[in-house]
Amino acid sequence: MTSTINAPESRVNVLLRLVGMVFFALGAALTYLTYQEALASTLVPQIVPVFYLCAGILMIVGVTAIFAKFK
Repeated sequence: MTSTINAPESRVNVLLRLVGMVFFALGAALTYLTYQEALASTLVPQIVPVFYLCAGILMIVGVTAIFAKFK
C-alpha cells in the first residue's frame, strides 16, 4: 500500500497549488503597485483599468488553481 504523500497525483496537486499561489501573489502585487502608482499620478489614467483587469485575471486563475484537483 502506497502512502498518499508518495503518490504522483499528490505531487501534482501540491505543484498545482504552488503555481496557484504564485499567480495569486503576482495578481495581488500588480494590484497594489498599480494602486500606488495611480495615487502618485505618474501612471497614465487610461492604462490603470487594463492593469487592474490583468491583475484580476491573474488572481482568478490563481484561486482556481489553488482549489483544483488533478485526477
